[in-house]
Amino acid sequence: MADDADDDAEGVDAGIARGSRPRTGTGVAFEARGVTKSFAGVTVLRDVTANFRPGEVHSLIGENGAGKSTLLKIMAGMYPSDSGTLVLDGKTLPALSPRDAQRHGIYLVPQEPRLMPDLSVAENLYLGALPTRRLRGVAWRQMNDTTGALISAVGLHADPRLPAGRLSLAQQQLLECARALSRGCGIIFFDEPTSPLTAHDAERLFALMNRMRARELTLGFISHRLEEIEAISDRITVLRDGAVVARHERGGWTREGLVTAMIGRELTIDRRRQAPGAPGAPGAPGAPEPGAVMLEVADLISPPEVNGMSLRVRAGEIVGLAGLVGSGRTEFAEAVFGIRAAAGGSVRIGGRDTTGASPRKCIDSGLIYLAEDRGRNGIFAEVDIARNATSAIVGRLPRLAGVFIRSGKEQALAQAAARRMDVRASSIAAAMKTLSGGNQQKALLARWMLAKPLVAIFDEPTRGVDVGAKESIYEIIESLAAEGLAAVVISSELEELVRICDRVYSVYEGRITGELAGAAITLEALGQLAVGA
Repeated sequence: MADDADDDAEGVDAGIARGSRPRTGTGVAFEARGVTKSFAGVTVLRDVTANFRPGEVHSLIGENGAGKSTLLKIMAGMYPSDSGTLVLDGKTLPALSPRDAQRHGIYLVPQEPRLMPDLSVAENLYLGALPTRRLRGVAWRQMNDTTGALISAVGLHADPRLPAGRLSLAQQQLLECARALSRGCGIIFFDEPTSPLTAHDAERLFALMNRMRARELTLGFISHRLEEIEAISDRITVLRDGAVVARHERGGWTREGLVTAMIGRELTIDRRRQAPGAPGAPGAPGAPEPGAVMLEVADLISPPEVNGMSLRVRAGEIVGLAGLVGSGRTEFAEAVFGIRAAAGGSVRIGGRDTTGASPRKCIDSGLIYLAEDRGRNGIFAEVDIARNATSAIVGRLPRLAGVFIRSGKEQALAQAAARRMDVRASSIAAAMKTLSGGNQQKALLARWMLAKPLVAIFDEPTRGVDVGAKESIYEIIESLAAEGLAAVVISSELEELVRICDRVYSVYEGRITGELAGAAITLEALGQLAVGA
C-alpha cells in the first residue's frame, strides 16, 4: 500500500503540474450561503449554508433526496440557485456555468460518469483542451503519455487509446477522478465516487484524497457508506429534507448519531437471515422452505469473462454472487438475460430452456434483470414515472379496440406498483430524472415487479442509495422472496450479502469457486472467496 500511496502522490503532483489549466495547486475557502433550490415546485434545498476550507475533507451526508448532490452541483455551476450566494476566497461570485466553475478551479467528480463512449480515454480526459503542436495539430503522443501517468495514479490501468465505452463502470469513475487532476483544480467535490469501486480501488482514491488534503486542496465528499465518511472526513454536515440538521467536527460524532440525524429516527434492522434455528431464519419453525428450482444455469460460457458457471436458485431463495469488480458477475447476469451471447452451457427458467433467448423472451419467460448502471441501462430519464413503470409490460396493457392503451388502467397499475415499492415523488407524472437515486431504484423495482417474474437478478441494487433506502430495498427483496420469487443479488458490499442472502456463490475469473449457506456466510469467509482463496 505504501508503494501505491507514493504513486498516487506523484500522480497528484503531476496532475497539478500538467493540468490543462495550470494553477498553484492550493485550494481556497469556498462557501454556499443561504442557498435555496426548487424543482417543479418541490423545494430540495432550504436556506443551506456550508463552507469548505483548504486542507480538509468536508463530507455531506443524508438520505437520498436530502439535497446533498444538488448543493454540490450548484457550487460547481451545474444548477442555478433560486436564492443565496456563492463566496470564493471572500468574494461573491456571479451565476456560474460548469466552464466558469472550472476557470475558478472548481470541479465536481460526478456519481454517474459523464464520458463520450466512442472517444478514447485520453480524448475524454482532455476533452475541450486537447494539447496542440505549433501548427495547431493535436499532440497525440504527448497527450497519450500524460494520460497514462495520470490514470495510473488513480488506479486505472488501461491503454489511453482505448474507447472509453469499453471501460467498466468502476474504471469510468476512476477516469472522472483523473479529469480533476488533469485540470489542476484546487476545489474538488466527489459525489459518491466510490459507489462502483472495489475496496482496493476505494483505498487508492482515499490515498489520493489524503495527498490532496496535504497539499491544502479544498475537498468535498458525498458517500452513503458511513465507514468511509468516518475514515476520511474532517467535518460532516448532515442534511435532511433539504435543510442542515447537524454539523460535526472530527471526533464529535457517533455512527448512531449520524444515522438518527439523517433519517430523523433510530434505525432498527430486522435481520431475516439469521443463524439456523433462530426465529424467522431459513429452516426455523414457521419459516418458509425454498420451493422448486426456478433458475438453473449449467456450465454457461460467454468469452472472455464467463468460463463455465453453474448455479441453481429455488423459489423463495435469495442467492448472492460475491466477487471483485471484473470477476465476471455482471457478464454472467447479462448472458443469462440474453444481453450477451452464450457460447456454451444452458439456462432454464421455471424448467423452460431459454439458452440464447433475447431479453424480451426472457422477460416473457419470467426472468427480469435490474442492471448495475441505472443511468445508462435502466431508467428513461426524460419520461414520467408511470411510463417507466409500465415499459416492461406494454404488450400486456389493456387496450381499447385492441389498439389504444387504456391510459386510466395504465396509470392505476403504475400508481399501485409505485406505492408498493414506496417510490416518493410529487406525482407519477414527474420525470424520472427528478427523483433521487434511491427512488429511481425503487421505481425500477416497480417496473420489474409489474412483469410478475419468477426470477429476478438484482445487480448492485443499493449502489448510490442511503442507509434508510438500503433497508427499504432489502425489505422489498425479502418480501418478494417470501412470496416465492427466486432472487439473485450481485453486490460488491459484502455486508449486504451477509445481511440478506440464504446462500452465496463466489465468482473468480469467470468461474464459481465456492458456496456458502446460512451461518457460514460471514465477512471473513466472503472476503477470502472473493479473491480466489
